Amino acid sequence: MPRVQVLPGPLIDQIAAGEVVERPASVVKELVENALDAGATAVTVEADGGGVARLAVSDDGCGMEPEDALLALERHATSKVRTLDDLVRVATLGFRGEALPSIASVSRLVLTTSPDGSGLGSEVVAERGGAPRLRPARHPMGTRVVVEDLFGNVPARRKFLKSPEAELRAIARTVTALALSRPDVLFVLRSGERELLRLAPARDAGVRLAEVLGRDAAGRIVPVVFSSHGLSLAGAVTAPGLTYASRAHQWLFVNGRAARDATAQHAAQLAAREALRDDRFPGFALFLSSPPEACDVNVHPQKHEVRFRDPGAVHSVVHRGLLAALTAGKGAEELRGDLLRVPVPVEAGWGAGAPASGTAASALAETLGAWGEGALLPAPAAGAARSSYAASASAAVESGSPLGALRLLGQYRDSYLLAEGEDGLVVIDQHVAHERVRYERIRAALDSATTASQALLVPETFEASVEEAAAFERAEPLLLAAGFGVAALSGRLLAVTAAPASLPAAAAVPALREFLNSLAAVPEGAGTAGSAAERARDALAASIACRGAVTVNRRLAPEEATRLLTDLVGCRDPYTCPHGRPIFLTLAHGELLKRFRRTTG
Repeated sequence: MPRVQVLPGPLIDQIAAGEVVERPASVVKELVENALDAGATAVTVEADGGGVARLAVSDDGCGMEPEDALLALERHATSKVRTLDDLVRVATLGFRGEALPSIASVSRLVLTTSPDGSGLGSEVVAERGGAPRLRPARHPMGTRVVVEDLFGNVPARRKFLKSPEAELRAIARTVTALALSRPDVLFVLRSGERELLRLAPARDAGVRLAEVLGRDAAGRIVPVVFSSHGLSLAGAVTAPGLTYASRAHQWLFVNGRAARDATAQHAAQLAAREALRDDRFPGFALFLSSPPEACDVNVHPQKHEVRFRDPGAVHSVVHRGLLAALTAGKGAEELRGDLLRVPVPVEAGWGAGAPASGTAASALAETLGAWGEGALLPAPAAGAARSSYAASASAAVESGSPLGALRLLGQYRDSYLLAEGEDGLVVIDQHVAHERVRYERIRAALDSATTASQALLVPETFEASVEEAAAFERAEPLLLAAGFGVAALSGRLLAVTAAPASLPAAAAVPALREFLNSLAAVPEGAGTAGSAAERARDALAASIACRGAVTVNRRLAPEEATRLLTDLVGCRDPYTCPHGRPIFLTLAHGELLKRFRRTTG
């Protein structure tokens, strides 16, 4: 018996299915792409049991004649490619001719279709790789494909699937990406009786992106239009005033197809870093158009990746186009009135606009190294808001912390504290320092379930994105324990009725959304259940800490600044904020002597 043998047909089909069908979301992608290639103007996706028990994709496209419907279940049968030149210049989303037979080999598949409005059509049934059966059926113009018991005959594959909720989230991400690629098409996603997504036809990508991101994005979308090197970049990006904690709201399309490309991703990341804070990310839907012969879309079985003939040109176009849009978007941001301050004389005193007595002012100046007339800092403006720090100031902060002893010298540009350390000059970023202090306290409170809550006088509502809504369902118990009160209204509308007591009421929704975005960005199944819960608590504590921390451009009274240093040196990690930014910089005394050309002798 020869050692080399031709594999049997059913096994070949299942191997092909392993390349094309990874999970229920893969099935949705293939079926919806077929619907769009068929000219659909409306696509409905239904998913039960995370898409494993049942999936259905319906469209109003051109439909098929009976013989075409039967042939569509044969391997390598397609209406989209005829010659090698067609493959090189492919302009459709699907083209391999493997999706339907591969799906049918690992499920029970029923395809019902009609090529016209007569109401007469055909039904093809294929089960577990068996021969497809054709019979007449009634159906409106278009096609409906129902897939049941996915991987029921391949238990080894099914056990690698995630929970139904996780698979449903993956389906929602897939439908969202497809909807962004075709804003002119109506998309609906349902799970049982719930309608998770309904995106009406939109005039352009910017309107569709705003729909996907929710009401907060309305009026805060900037168009992207750029061309160079024979390539063109179009689409939309959120204005600099609307950013996110992760890249979960970024989509790239190459010649209309959702794709991953390291070169384009790096270019987009570089543009965002140059225009925004390093730890914030814009949301965008970018459409890169390339001559078909300069872009190979046939390098991945699921068509997730592309390969460019000239990656340098791609990098240049994406970087320059996105940076131009982000820079232009900055002009639309209004300056807040509280940034326009007028310093007042020192005599106004430190306390909420009330003049300090001469004795008190003298004692304070003596204690803090002569903060007063002629000192580094002028007094805060009359009526200026004070932080929550109320302890008395002291000349030095002593601790067993790695920072050692610190003596407060002053405040630089209302944003940085200057202190004398044991080895030299220390510059502390007041915002990230306070963020670290708050984070460690909030994190400890979450572990001990001792967080206090405050009811909001007026509930704050916002429309969550699909990813945020899914993350909320996962995190609802944790949010409740942290002091948040959140109620799900119709659709993806959420109402915040309570917030942690340590969080300003106005920051409740921003902190909540930042946390949900951070949670949505965590890959499915990353780590154990315990580690996932720890990461969720870390992310929530970081979001609450950041939103309630003392900001930059905020004048601190001396006692407030000293209290901040006292709290900082008591932290377990006084070096970085929860997001990884450094809290302080040091300038060694020896370096100062060297710069001023002095000696220690």
